Amino acid sequence: MISIRQKKGVVIGVIWSLIAWVPYYTNYLGALRQILGIPAALGLNLELALGRGDAFVYSILLGAGLGFVFGSVADFAKNGIKIIGLFPHKKRRLLRRGL
Repeated sequence: MISIRQKKGVVIGVIWSLIAWVPYYTNYLGALRQILGIPAALGLNLELALGRGDAFVYSILLGAGLGFVFGSVADFAKNGIKIIGLFPHKKRRLLRRGL
């Protein structure tokens, strides 16, 4: 089942891939082109490698995939990683009791 973080990641990935084309068509956000334009650059490279298709569609698919992966990693980090000893619950309980 897809979690809420993964759904948000896909939506953010699609929005990111749409915004990624702004530096390619205009001169706005040119300083952020290296980071912001990752889905657009990957879509262009995939179109050139395959020799068919549309770079815009590829960038949207790749942006959604990247957003899903980032959402999955964030979901795993939030729920799956337990750091032992970082939050000592036992000491906190003993301190509340006055021991």
